[in-house]
Amino acid sequence: MTLPFSGADRICAVISAYRPPADLLVRSAELLAQVDRVAIVDDGSHSLNSLEFDDDRLVLIDLPENRGIAGALNIGLRWASEQGATHVLVLDQDSVVPPGYVRILHDAMSERREGGLPVAAVVPGRVEGDVISTIDGGDRPLDPIQSGQLLLLDAVRAIGTFDERFVIDAVDSEYTLRIRRTGFDLFTVARTELGHSLGELEPLMVAGSHRSVLGRPRYWRYHAPFRTYYMVRNGLALWRMHRRGNVAWLLRRTAYLVVDVTYTSLASPDRRAQFTAIRHAIRDTVLRRLGRIPEATLTAIDRHRISRDNAKEGQ
Repeated sequence: MTLPFSGADRICAVISAYRPPADLLVRSAELLAQVDRVAIVDDGSHSLNSLEFDDDRLVLIDLPENRGIAGALNIGLRWASEQGATHVLVLDQDSVVPPGYVRILHDAMSERREGGLPVAAVVPGRVEGDVISTIDGGDRPLDPIQSGQLLLLDAVRAIGTFDERFVIDAVDSEYTLRIRRTGFDLFTVARTELGHSLGELEPLMVAGSHRSVLGRPRYWRYHAPFRTYYMVRNGLALWRMHRRGNVAWLLRRTAYLVVDVTYTSLASPDRRAQFTAIRHAIRDTVLRRLGRIPEATLTAIDRHRISRDNAKEGQ
């Protein structure tokens, strides 16, 4: 068997999954043409344990309970290290990797390392057609999503793994800041593009009309209230953990967060549940709480959802 990479380099891919789409297994098998091994980490949904894996280079790690994306990825990183990997490609379950993608990222990373740059990861230049925002228009990404990144495992050992206290949202943002705080950096590779779905778009409606801003019809992405909780709490936690030297970066990221959460909260039919999630997120930020969303918060959110449904039934 001829492996995709010769010499000392060995690349594994880790895919975090939870109730994955039907084509995930096919896409994972196709990825074996670009990497040495692939692990799908099922984060407690037990959706894949009945499937047959024909290639022993494609493995399933079925977690007994949900640990969040940070926990699932960390399990995958540990597995990759045990396989003798030097690099790890981390992916979400809905990411699509085009042919030649891994080779281009690997070569770009090697070139930067040979040039003496302290590189920990390289990321695609585009995600689903959108150009990755960079710092000062260069090749250092501002706040890249974790999916599609090629990580250098030696750097991961120095930096540490993903912060599992963040569970879901801002896991990638926190890691980007920690990479740079540790003296490493990330770089974009302009000629690569990752296919990736960021959720279903909804039209921005005001007074029953689809609104345009700067001449273009605008859309927003709906987030369930529990996701809004994580987005707000974790986004604010970044200020406490990484404020020094990153104020401009945090202001820019927070501006995007405010716009996103405002659209979701005002445009969603479950706006009372959204505002409840935001209130609890701010409270827990003040109390310096991280980890899983408290059961009391979930109960409060569901109470407003039930009230809204009952109100509809009574109309």
